[in-house]
Amino acid sequence: MSQGRADRSLGEGTSLYVHVPFCVVKCGYCDFNSYVVDDRSVHDRFLDALDAELEERWLDGPPVSVFVGGGTPTLLDPPRLQRLFDVLGRHVDLPSCPEVSMEANPESLTEEKAGLARAAGVRRFSMGVQTFHAHHLRFLDRAHTAERAEAAFASARAAGFDNISVDLMFGIPGETVDEWESDLERALALRPDHLSCYNLTFERGTRLHRDMKRGAVEPNDQEVDRRMFLLTRERVARAGFSAYEISNFAGRGGPCRHNDHYWMQGGYVGVGPGASSHRAGVRVTNLKAVDAWAAAALARVPCAATAETLRPTQRAAEALWLGIRRAEGIDVAAIAERLALPVERLFRSTVDKHVAAGLVRRVDSRVALTPEGLLVADGVGGDYLEVALPDARQNRP
Repeated sequence: MSQGRADRSLGEGTSLYVHVPFCVVKCGYCDFNSYVVDDRSVHDRFLDALDAELEERWLDGPPVSVFVGGGTPTLLDPPRLQRLFDVLGRHVDLPSCPEVSMEANPESLTEEKAGLARAAGVRRFSMGVQTFHAHHLRFLDRAHTAERAEAAFASARAAGFDNISVDLMFGIPGETVDEWESDLERALALRPDHLSCYNLTFERGTRLHRDMKRGAVEPNDQEVDRRMFLLTRERVARAGFSAYEISNFAGRGGPCRHNDHYWMQGGYVGVGPGASSHRAGVRVTNLKAVDAWAAAALARVPCAATAETLRPTQRAAEALWLGIRRAEGIDVAAIAERLALPVERLFRSTVDKHVAAGLVRRVDSRVALTPEGLLVADGVGGDYLEVALPDARQNRP
C-alpha cells in the first residue's frame, strides 16, 4: 500500500468517544470536563442519559474505534460500570470493534473492574500514572501512590489485558532530569505495551494556570524540559518503542488507533457531557454541565451547546496541524483530494518557510517534522492555523 493511500484509509469511518465526567479529585492542571460527585444517583442519571443520547446519535454501524474516557470511567462502582458496558453494548458491538480503549486511574482500577471491562469487549487500557514520585503526585493532585499504580497495572494484567498504555507527565515544576529518568525506568519496568509521555502544560482556566499568573508556581526551565523530551525519545527507543507521534510511543500493543484517527482528521461522534464531535467539517460540542446535558438527552432533544461549520481552508489547516504531529507527517495531496482544495498552493509559502528553517522536511507531497521541528511542533502547527484565520473570522457570528 502506498503511503498516500495509507493516509486516506486511516481517516476513513467514524470513531465513537464516550465521556464519563466523574473524578475522585479535580487535578489542578486538568482542563477536561470533569466533576467530583459523591451522590451515586448522579451516576445513575448519567447512565440513563447516555443510553438516550446513543439511541439518538449513534446510527452508523460499527465504529472504527471506541474510546471510553473522562474523567475517570473506572471511578464507577462495579454495578454501575457493568451498566455502562450494558448501555454501550445495546448500541455498539464492542467485541467486534477493531479497537476499544478505556481510561483508568490507579486509585480506582481493581481486578474486578478490569475483568468486567475485558468481558464487555474492552481490549486496551490507558492508565494515568503521570509520575511515581510522591511529592510530584501531591503537586498534581493525584489520588494514588506509586505502589498503587503498580498494583493497578498488575490487576489489569491479571484480568487478561495484554495491551496497556501508561501515561506519564514531565516538566512538573521543580522536576529534575534525574527524577524524570527514574519515572521512565519505573514505567518501563512494568513492561507496558504503549507509552504516552506528555509535557505538562499550564492550560487556561485551570488552577495551575491561575497559580502561575499570580506567581505561586513557575514553569520548569525550557532547557530542562527539552532535555527531558530528548531523553524520553532516546530511552524508549532503546526499549523497543516506536515514536509514532510527538508524545506517543508504540510497543507490543501498537499505536492507539483511536488517536491516530483524530490526527488524520477522521470523523468521530462524542457522547456525554462536554463531548465533541466532528464530521464532514461540522464540529459540535455538547453541554458541559451533567444536569443540563442529561435533561436534554432524556428529553430526546439535541445536547449540543455549540456548533460550527468549518470552511474548507480551516479543515485543511487543521488537517496539517494535526497530521504534522505524526512521525510520518501528512500527505498534502491526500488532504487536497479529500477536500477538493488546492492545499499545496494555499500553504506553500508556510511550508517553504518551515523547510528553510529546518523545521520540516518535504518528500514529494509529504511534509513531516525534522528533529529540530519536534521541539517547536506547536509553533509549526500554529502557523498552518494562522493561514486559515481569515476564514475562521468569517465563521464568527
